[in-house]
Parts: sequence; structure tokens; C-alpha cells
Amino acid sequence: MLSFPDIKKAPIELSKIESVCDALATDFFRDNHYRASHLSMTASENYPSRFVRTMGAGMQGAFYEFAPPYFEEHGEWHFPDSGAQSALVQKLTRIGCEGFRAQTFDWRPNGGAAAEQAVLLGTCSRGDAFVHFAHSDGGHSSLEELARKVGIGIFHLPVRADDLLIDVERLAQLVASHPEIRMVMLDQSFKLRWQPLAAIRSVLPPAVLLAYDASHDAGLILGGVVPQPLEEGADVLLGNTHKTIPGPQKGFVAFGNAEHPQLKSVSDWVCPLMQSNSHAELLAPFYLAMVEMSLFGRPYAQQIVKNAKVLALCLRAEGLQVAGESFGYTETHQVHVTIGSPQDALHMASNALARAGVRCNNIEIPGSGGRHGLRLGVQALTRRGITEVDMATVARFIARVVLRREPPDAIRHEVALFLRSFPLNPLHYSLDSQYDAPHGVRLREEVFA
Repeated sequence: MLSFPDIKKAPIELSKIESVCDALATDFFRDNHYRASHLSMTASENYPSRFVRTMGAGMQGAFYEFAPPYFEEHGEWHFPDSGAQSALVQKLTRIGCEGFRAQTFDWRPNGGAAAEQAVLLGTCSRGDAFVHFAHSDGGHSSLEELARKVGIGIFHLPVRADDLLIDVERLAQLVASHPEIRMVMLDQSFKLRWQPLAAIRSVLPPAVLLAYDASHDAGLILGGVVPQPLEEGADVLLGNTHKTIPGPQKGFVAFGNAEHPQLKSVSDWVCPLMQSNSHAELLAPFYLAMVEMSLFGRPYAQQIVKNAKVLALCLRAEGLQVAGESFGYTETHQVHVTIGSPQDALHMASNALARAGVRCNNIEIPGSGGRHGLRLGVQALTRRGITEVDMATVARFIARVVLRREPPDAIRHEVALFLRSFPLNPLHYSLDSQYDAPHGVRLREEVFA
């Protein structure tokens, strides 16, 4: 292994460069073997296609790109460019606006949490307040501590435990009783259902911004299996691009109205106030991931929902306690399985199932009265070509570990054998299988039009 002091010596021996490459190859092989042989069932991860990953290395440099999603004369934060980055921004903006029925599309947030925080800070000031999901109802973790630090009040959405839907009447009463509320943020990370956005908008004063965090279901929105939030009454849509959108680790903010009074303040909080580097090297893979969604998003999203519903039914048939029975278990890519205590759920996710070749995470199950369990996602399995007919096998692997307490290490080999039929290359619903040619990748003209 080559150490840092070694590489400072000149001249560098070829053998030492080879040792660096060999070490990297070992790490790459280990990672690829792990991905190929594990059931990737975290709801927060996906497989970007080889095509998308390769595009991240296409530019000569990852230079600064500050241009906001509103008109602005060039100032001190303007950097000369070849024109390639601005052209990619235009392409990405166009496809983002089309996909989400938006009038603006800001590609710059370096993740969904940054997008959430920019919307909060761009909308609320000290003494204002906002409403979002409590952690016990699946709310995201990025907002409350920031709000406390800057003096923004926090209220939680009233959610019915039986069907996990927001109680719109109680929300209206909450907002009417607290005129300091400036924003309602639907920010679930543990998300089984589509919330009644149109009804929520109808009871909110016009001055209260309605924000929808689509980090988990953005791919389902683009695929048309759940409604478009901006058409249902949301003022702003935000999210990230590495869950049901199988792209790079980026975020976005999209407004339904380019003249919205919060557009400039939210955009300025994204950049340059919260971040100075928006990682422009990810423009091309971000754009190509959106192109894949425009080409294959509908069948991909439909298969995700089929897979999740059938997985939930199969897990229930195996004897596991699956959340959401009253509404058919799930309407998204997620399935929640109740285990019990936080310690038991953590052990099951990070130890027993991990050793069995099943990658997932533990959560507090919404509507369960504080019990913990597993959050399972099917979007990555769907990209590998696994369909509803395979979900009985997947459910049986999980049940053998969780219920029957079979040795995980033995099951791990069966999982790896099962996954040999579903290779990582080429991924389904991707450009890999469409444009892979013996002498390189050829694109149809409309991809980069």
C-alpha cells in the first residue's frame, strides 16, 4: 500500500503507481461484489445506471456555477464559462420543469436536506412558525434543530393513527389559532401514503406556503402513479435524486409559479448563503437520470408500486406484522414491518438481516404507538428486474431471519444465488440496455436536444 509520504518523493516509481491502482481495484471489487450479492432494500438508495455514473466523468472540471433560477444581472459571483455548463443547466431545467409541472427548477441543492433547509429559511424568520410531520409520523430530521437555533416555532401535523392521513380539519384549526405559521411542510421519510394535498391547500391561508418534500416519491410522481404536487396545490416541490429517482446524490427545488414571492429568498439560501459549491460535475448525470425517467419512468414506477404491494402481502402471509393493513399496506415504494423495541429492530436490521444479505434500516413505525421495525424499499430491486412474481422469495428470506431465526450466514448464500438471475448490468428501465454498443455508447439525438 502506498502511503502519503511515499507519493511526495520524486520520481514516482511505476510499481508504486500500480500498487495504488491495485488497491483501488480491490476496493471497487469488494463494493461491486457486495452490491451484486445483497438485496438492496433501503428506501433511501438506488442503483444509478452505468450510463449515468459514467457521465459524471465527462467534464474537464467541476467549476463554480451560481446562476439562480431567476433573472439576475451578472455580479461578483459570476464566473466565465465555456458555455457547456450553462447549456446543461438549461437542459436540466427544461426537463425538470416538464417532469414536475413546474415553472422553475433549481438543480443546485447538494441533497434533499439542503433543499428543505433553504425552503425553511427562505420562508420563515425569527418569531415565525411552521408545521411538519413529527418524527413518530415519519417526519424528516433536518428541520427542527435548525428552527430552534434561529427562533422559528415548530408545530406537528395532526395525523390519524388508523389510516396515517393528515386530519385536514384539525390542521385548519391549528393554523387559524397560530397566525405566526408561515409554512406547512410535508416532509415524510417513512412514507406509505399519498396525502390529500388539494384538501390541505384549500384550508390554508394564501400567505401560508405549502411545501412538498418528494425525496422519496419523486420517481413515482415522474412516473405518474401518484399525483403531481404542484398541480394539487403545493407552492414548492423539493427533494433529492437518489431514491426513486436513480441518479446522483443531488437535490432540487421547483416552484409552481415563477413569480412566487418566496422564490428569490429560497433560491438565495440554497446558494450562495448555505453552499458555495453546487457540484456542477453532477449536472450531466443528473440530467441523464431525468432523461431515463422521461423515457422509462411510467413502467418503472408502476412496477415499483406492484412490487411493494405484493411484498407487503407476502410478508403478511409469512406471519410478519406489516403496517397499513387498513389501506392495503402501501401506496409507495416502502413497506413497514413492526418488530418491537428499538433495540430489537436495530439488531434485526444492522446485524441479523445484514448478515443474511438483506440491506435495510430500522425506524419508528408511524401509527404504531412507538414501536420500531423495518423500513423496506423496492425501488433498487425493481431496477434489477425483480418483479412481483419474485416477491414471495424475497419475503421468505426475510421471514426466515426475523420469525424463524434461521442462521443468517446460511441464508446469505441463498440470497446471492437468487440475485445471480438479476445482474447489475444492464439495469432495467435505464439507458444502459438501450444504447450499449460494441464500440461505445450511441445516443439518440433527442437525449441531448
